[in-house]
Amino acid sequence: MKRDPNLVPLSREHHFGLLFCWKIKQGLSKGVSLQVMRDYAVYYWQLHLREHFRKEEEILQPMLLPQDRLRLQFESEHAQLRQMFEELEQQLPDGQEPLNDLQEMLNAHIRFEERQLFPYLEERASPLQLQQIGELLAEHGPLPEDDFTPHFWLS
Repeated sequence: MKRDPNLVPLSREHHFGLLFCWKIKQGLSKGVSLQVMRDYAVYYWQLHLREHFRKEEEILQPMLLPQDRLRLQFESEHAQLRQMFEELEQQLPDGQEPLNDLQEMLNAHIRFEERQLFPYLEERASPLQLQQIGELLAEHGPLPEDDFTPHFWLS
């Protein structure tokens, strides 16, 4: 099934989230310093992902019943990821494990939203509700470009 055009802006942001995960994975495999990796994760959280989460929570959450299984998973995963990023904001990780756990969880979360949550919303939301989602997303506009340097994932 093709993605509803009103959800495409979030799917596009998910693409960049998966790219973030790939970059972290590349950095870990290349032995990039934990400081650089942490700086990138904090940068990505503060400039991109925190706002993405806020948009999803503000716009999509009201479309789901409070006890809906997918809503509960969505909320739980956002809370866990938020905590992981906030811990990185506070201190340098002891080793690679926290960064690897972060990229694995974010990757799985994005795939959950794309494969389960979005199709669920497309199936249950009315055309008017989907249009409202699109209008609200358009009001927010796109997220800034990821221009972090150094490009550790390339070296």
